[in-house]
Amino acid sequence: MKARFIFYCIGLLSLSLGVSLIIKGDLGAAPWDALAVGESTLLHLSIGTCIFMNGCILILINALLLKEGIQWLAALSIFVIGMMVDYWITSGLKTIEPIGFVQQLSFVLIGILLLGIGISIYLQAKLPSSPMDTFMVAIHHRFGLNLRNSRLLNEAIAITLAMVFHGAVGIGTVIVACTLGFIIHIFYPIMERMYGKWS
Repeated sequence: MKARFIFYCIGLLSLSLGVSLIIKGDLGAAPWDALAVGESTLLHLSIGTCIFMNGCILILINALLLKEGIQWLAALSIFVIGMMVDYWITSGLKTIEPIGFVQQLSFVLIGILLLGIGISIYLQAKLPSSPMDTFMVAIHHRFGLNLRNSRLLNEAIAITLAMVFHGAVGIGTVIVACTLGFIIHIFYPIMERMYGKWS
């Protein structure tokens, strides 16, 4: 249980920092986060609050796709992620601003790496996962797609919604959508083996 908790916490920390760096890069947020940024502007709520709201909606959708009961404990994960993203954006990374395209792109690329590694780590704990990531897994099981293609479909849906809500869609969003599934595809089995040894 100790290893599960450690993996869970480290994964969420890496994930939320990655999300925040991509948003700070201001080239377009990750697809689901781009939606949250758009909702944040329209509804005058924090980005973390909008991430939590979207997560609660996806919890219901995931239950339908997986033909399982509603995993209300998953709301805990998305609440923690939303809270940590708000912390990084308003406090932890408040004084750090990229200057010029090269630094912006660096923020996005580092953020993608941290996001992909974070997802790969915390999913090993088998504790309630983010509804956005469960959505990827639900697509994977429901339609028989591999994790990479499941992530691409996941991101395509999110980008479409983000555009409807005038979210932070840009070149960074496209980069995230095209590379994040690949990073998870690489690091998930590595973290799975590492978790197996530690536990």
